[in-house]
Amino acid sequence: MAAQVRVSVKGSTRARLSLEHPIVRQHDLCMAQPAGGGFSWAPTLGSTIGALFVVAIFVGLVWLKRRRKTARTERPPQKERLLRPPGYSLSRRIDDLSDRATFWALQALAAGSLFGLIGSSLYPLVAALVLQRVTFAAVRDWPQSYVLISSACLGLAAVLWTIRSVALAIRGFNEMEYYRFGLRGEQAVAEALADSSVTTSGYVAFHDLPGDGAWNIDHVVIGPGGIFVLETKTRSRRKASRDQPEHKVLFDGHTLHFPWCDDPRAASQARRNADWVRQFVAPFAPKEILVEPVIVVPGWWVETLGDYPIKAMNAKYLVGYLTRLPKRFPPDQLQSIIKRLDERCRTLEF
Repeated sequence: MAAQVRVSVKGSTRARLSLEHPIVRQHDLCMAQPAGGGFSWAPTLGSTIGALFVVAIFVGLVWLKRRRKTARTERPPQKERLLRPPGYSLSRRIDDLSDRATFWALQALAAGSLFGLIGSSLYPLVAALVLQRVTFAAVRDWPQSYVLISSACLGLAAVLWTIRSVALAIRGFNEMEYYRFGLRGEQAVAEALADSSVTTSGYVAFHDLPGDGAWNIDHVVIGPGGIFVLETKTRSRRKASRDQPEHKVLFDGHTLHFPWCDDPRAASQARRNADWVRQFVAPFAPKEILVEPVIVVPGWWVETLGDYPIKAMNAKYLVGYLTRLPKRFPPDQLQSIIKRLDERCRTLEF
């Protein structure tokens, strides 16, 4: 005789349904009854094991590659470190975000797949409950109800994990786009500083100067006119939300006024960076050395509303600004500063 369970069915107070009944057969979660057409833990367990196996393969390959590199005693062909390129810190952030966003996307894919597997298995039971063909009391009284509850909880956890992973992945990709835009701005300024008129005037540029903590200075230019600490602010053009041309940014000594937003932090950041550079070069620089903060906004027409200690200009104007300055300091007074800045920025292994 086939095993029987009691369930409450609409239209009758109590009925005996065999495991061969369609409703019961669709929701039999017992691993001992896989032939009954119900949900089995085997597919879920197999999917999990398969995912872990793939992860183990990647981890194993990385470990094997490092071990082979150590066994071959691989090392760079030269010991001298390289100078940091423009936007190096942003490049590292982009690489880190790329790895994390990809990992979050893979988590979302795995969690979504698990939810789909559980959801498709529990769908007939959910439909029967919604249509009131089966009552919650009947499910609760089912001898294997704990399996149903465990599956439902696992499915809910998979949904929540999918939502979290998708949100983190989207945020990571958006931040990558923002940092890439900033990287292009720093590269544009570096290209302007590489102009022949700047180099022949005796100016030397250093990029991505590391500070004392987890921060950096975009560019430092040293030459006959003094030391110039550049803070690059890259902004896209948008439809103006105020009475101001879309290509023009105004600077009042404290705030950059774009046609659609204000940036009050650029001036304070440039001033703070210049103060740090001034302290850094003080032990080996002339006492009268000029350290000037400059905000560079590539691609914009910058209009300064007065003569301020902090200058603001675009990258093209910067070239003419440096070359037109009077020559205050001879090259021999600047060599020690250039050497120290070179040592500071030479952090990259070959």
